[in-house]
Amino acid sequence: MNVGVINESGKIENRAGLTPSSVSLLVEKGHVVYVQAGAGLKSGYTNEEYASQGAKIVFTKDEVFGRSDVVLNISPLNQEECNLARETQILLGFHHLAVARKSLVEELLKKEVTIIGYEIVQEDNDVLPFIESLSEVAGQMCLFISGQYLQTSQGGRGVIVGGVVSVPPATAVIVGSGVIARSAIKALLGAGAHTIALSHNMDKLRELEEMTSGRLITLIASKYNLARMVKIADILIGAVLRPGEKAPIMITKDMVKNMKKGSLIIDLAIDQGGCIETSRLTTLDQPTFVDEGVIHYCVPNITSAVSRTSTKVLSNLVSPYLLQIGEMGIDLTLKKNRTLTRGVYVHKGNIVRKTIAERFDLKYKELFSF
Repeated sequence: MNVGVINESGKIENRAGLTPSSVSLLVEKGHVVYVQAGAGLKSGYTNEEYASQGAKIVFTKDEVFGRSDVVLNISPLNQEECNLARETQILLGFHHLAVARKSLVEELLKKEVTIIGYEIVQEDNDVLPFIESLSEVAGQMCLFISGQYLQTSQGGRGVIVGGVVSVPPATAVIVGSGVIARSAIKALLGAGAHTIALSHNMDKLRELEEMTSGRLITLIASKYNLARMVKIADILIGAVLRPGEKAPIMITKDMVKNMKKGSLIIDLAIDQGGCIETSRLTTLDQPTFVDEGVIHYCVPNITSAVSRTSTKVLSNLVSPYLLQIGEMGIDLTLKKNRTLTRGVYVHKGNIVRKTIAERFDLKYKELFSF
């Protein structure tokens, strides 16, 4: 099997599809790995490091797509990459088809590719391994981001997260109760923030209270409660995740208008369209904007800021799947590995995820009936 790793730096993406360590595992099993020159530089991996582990360094994205059976991407494919995709190719990465352009989806369908999204790979216990692992990184980053953008020099309210003697801590309001929310709660509560979580799921809220020994304040995410809590928030984190679907709007523009001036919004659902009405995509180069006097941080590839750690996480997770595909082929792997099967958007030109077919008004075909 031929595996390709593209250089995604043109999309302001710092992570790489594989580490040299994972390349060595694939090469040992007789597979060929093509790495586009420079793919790992922003993660701290040189071309020489990849080559020393058996990778073949190629110099254009065209070569990677042209020679590979499986292509690994981190950020969703752009128009150029869709054009380069070959017929029956397997595309593994973050695809977020729920917010993709219909024209790109239709183009890939014509090429009869198989598209597997890291963001919807799901284990039998409902754990999303890629999302869960990167959420641990993103949650810790929320603390760093909050500390930075609440500073006066950044236009923030001029408060610190944990407070000091005689001065109360910042108030962090987190909307959501899944893996991303849990990680953010751990980080902010651990730093001493007055932390409040809102969700529609009572069972998840109960789990969060138990996890934090009752230190977390929990509320049902009704419009009434959301409107009340955003008024007191110094930090508002949108962490609503519906795997493979567009994120619902939980915080309206009117709610944002009532927030404190200089407060901070971090929309962790921006990869799926965002759960805050005033959110719009930003980049690591220009990560924030101000709307209604509130700082918005809406970077979709947030963990790209710590690219080496994130690359290791992603590479460690995807390597076993690649080895399995290389050994058994894609069809048998999908029949035997239910976790990976749940991550399939498109298989050989057919949309096999019903919500995506409905979103684009395209034909749906069931992958397998278990």
